[in-house]
Amino acid sequence: MGKRFFQMVSITILATITLTSCSNRNNNVTDLDKTKDFKIGFVMSKTEVNDKGFNQAVWEGVQKTGKKYKWKENKNYVKANPSNDKDFKKQLVKYAKKDYDLIFGVGYSYQNAISDVAKKEKKSNFALIDGIVERPNVVSITYREEQSAFLAGIVAGMNTKSMKIGFVGGTKSTFIKRFEYGFKAGIMSIDPKIKVLTKYTNTFDQPDQGSKLASSLYKDGVDIIFQVAGKTGLGVFSEAKKLKKSGKNVWVIGVDRDQYKEGLPENVTLTSAIKRIDKGVDEVITKTLKGNFQGGRILRFGIKENGVGLSKQNKNLNKDTKEQVQLYKDNVKSGKIEVPKTKEEFDKFAPVKPEKAESKKKKVKIG
Repeated sequence: MGKRFFQMVSITILATITLTSCSNRNNNVTDLDKTKDFKIGFVMSKTEVNDKGFNQAVWEGVQKTGKKYKWKENKNYVKANPSNDKDFKKQLVKYAKKDYDLIFGVGYSYQNAISDVAKKEKKSNFALIDGIVERPNVVSITYREEQSAFLAGIVAGMNTKSMKIGFVGGTKSTFIKRFEYGFKAGIMSIDPKIKVLTKYTNTFDQPDQGSKLASSLYKDGVDIIFQVAGKTGLGVFSEAKKLKKSGKNVWVIGVDRDQYKEGLPENVTLTSAIKRIDKGVDEVITKTLKGNFQGGRILRFGIKENGVGLSKQNKNLNKDTKEQVQLYKDNVKSGKIEVPKTKEEFDKFAPVKPEKAESKKKKVKIG
């Protein structure tokens, strides 16, 4: 009786292990198939992907995630660059009708287009980079640009010789204004007497306009320009390099991605205010892939989330500048310094002297 009972128990345990093993293997195969067949559509803004700025930063982030999952471009992730709002909508609908697992809209100017299409294509999952759409099937990926711009302002304030600094923006939108006010607050924190001259190009895809405005600012005595104008901003680099060749010591601060190379060979890039677009893109893709689409949520990436900051390439910054940037960065991260993002907040902004973090004392064991 005992021997027979032992045999029955052994068979039962073996069967359970076998079934569990098969179940896990089947789940792994299912997950593998899901990853392999996952499809993402990106509808970019009208400037080409290789714009050396925002669009390129987005696509580099996509490629980074694609490499992680061993995906192939034009199979697992594809892109389109419509020239106008109407075509942008058509492309979103096209991806939705083809049952893409995730559809990205790139750029704040397409908020209305994403909202309209998401309302009709309720079964599709959408993500918007740099904008907010409050719908249950849309996740909004945003960044605290004012914080990286603030650090850029610290750099500019500490390195200007003429006491005149320029800002070139693409359009006078709420989005670009966040850069402007954060930048001005950083400069003010170093020296309120520094003058900031602001100009807007009203376009993101005309380098000639950027060059023209940069020329005007440099002639007015500005020695550092922070450009937030997309492809138009490349014209600022061109003008700075031309002046550097003629013997004038001028600088440009890049945006969205590390634009150090755009300042070569004349070496005019002082630093760049970057956004970790790859971080936001990867989080949304990975969670959607795992069945946790963040529809209805507004994701905000700032200094605290390691979502914005200055470029690692800092060859043109001296030791004092680097130390002050780190100090101000720590104070923004801790909440001691609140960076303004609107005119109302900027008008109320009062520079705060940054505090050094208290060093943790090591516990000494006695006995």
